[in-house]
Amino acid sequence: MAIQDFLSTLQIFGFTPEESAVYLVSLELGAQPASVIAKKAKLKRGQTYNVLSQLKDKGIVQEFTKDGVRQFTGQSPSTLLSLLAAREEDLAVQKQKILQLMPFLEKLRNPLIVQPKVRFYQGVSGLKEVYNDTIKVPDQVVYAVCDFEHTFPAEHSKELHNWLWQYTDRRAAQNVTFHGIVNKSKESDLAYKWRRKQKRKMKMLKNVYLPVELMIYGDKVALLSTKDDMVGVIIEDKPIAEMLRNMLQAIWPFLPDYR
Repeated sequence: MAIQDFLSTLQIFGFTPEESAVYLVSLELGAQPASVIAKKAKLKRGQTYNVLSQLKDKGIVQEFTKDGVRQFTGQSPSTLLSLLAAREEDLAVQKQKILQLMPFLEKLRNPLIVQPKVRFYQGVSGLKEVYNDTIKVPDQVVYAVCDFEHTFPAEHSKELHNWLWQYTDRRAAQNVTFHGIVNKSKESDLAYKWRRKQKRKMKMLKNVYLPVELMIYGDKVALLSTKDDMVGVIIEDKPIAEMLRNMLQAIWPFLPDYR
């Protein structure tokens, strides 16, 4: 292991850069006065005394007097393992205390406050799960903001592109209506052409870059990106869904119909 790697490991262990440097020098030189250690570590003598004192408190530097001169030497590196074991024991004790407090803390939590649920999805199969979730409940309206040029990504996944057209037929069969604020594009024109069969109402935007689709349904909000990594998120939270749905409904009358 390189010296820099060793120093970095010590810092992860909780050592400051100065403590790491002084401990390394004390291992390398053996028993030495603070002045010698300071010179090798490129630190001021007063600062080195402070660091050595901190390392003594941690139990990895030993001090003794030889010929009337205070000298310091680093303890065996195996001492670090002993320190780690002691830290693990402390963490185990703290964990046990927290576990004992959990029933009391759970009683304090307001049961009327429902925590939002957030789920993440990746890849083609993950995006299919998100889309399928939007039609689990029939006879509802899905509000959306999108550009079908990005939603139906033939250039990124022909499989997903073809599957999404099948999904829209299944959505319509479930009597789930799509109300979308949609950027005008060739794919959006095609979606508009099939709007009656696929139960789709559309308002139009122009020249707005919409690489991510937003869908609001029930108490859920979905965000889907079909470009590059292909990721999706479902947020299940009634206030968030209601706010976004209300925003879309408020601006709906002021937008032109898609044509």
